[in-house]
Amino acid sequence: MHVERLPPLALASLAYQAVVVAFISYFAWFWLLTRYMASRLSVFSFLTPIFGVGFGVILLGEPLSARFVLAAAMVLAGIAMVNRPACKTA
Repeated sequence: MHVERLPPLALASLAYQAVVVAFISYFAWFWLLTRYMASRLSVFSFLTPIFGVGFGVILLGEPLSARFVLAAAMVLAGIAMVNRPACKTA
């Protein structure tokens, strides 16, 4: 199959993937690694599916189920638990 001309939507999608997803996200990730421990930051990768579904709901009008809301709340609770300060025992 030979493509002579790409539609504007395809070019915009490619530009978004290159600039926002690849460049800005990696730039932010490596900047954060200079300030925080990698073990603390790594749990935030679990937010990726939450953002994906959230943007699908906001931008594409996808339905939001109660099961997803419950699962997202559990993921957020887990991230909060992992990142809270350690308890000091005497």
